[in-house]
Amino acid sequence: MTHSVRFTPAATQEVEAAFAWYERLRSGLGDEFVRSVAASAESLERNPERFPLSRAPFRWVKLRRFPYGLHFSVQDRTVTILACLHFRQSPSRWPGGA
Repeated sequence: MTHSVRFTPAATQEVEAAFAWYERLRSGLGDEFVRSVAASAESLERNPERFPLSRAPFRWVKLRRFPYGLHFSVQDRTVTILACLHFRQSPSRWPGGA
């Protein structure tokens, strides 16, 4: 059974900001970043519980090739992506952070 995946407005803004940064770095790299986000979202549709807890009840999935993680929660059959954060960002910005 699959889950539905939705991004909060804040997570969408973070993905857009990272896209713009990578696109400025090299043309086409932003598109690769967005494809990595989409691939991770597809994995979450299939089995979100397989990914580790960051701070209970929140979980995270590392993006392929990029130093970012999608932080999310699962309720019923809905996965809500709360943040798309670079690994060097303060853990206090993670969902459930202090």
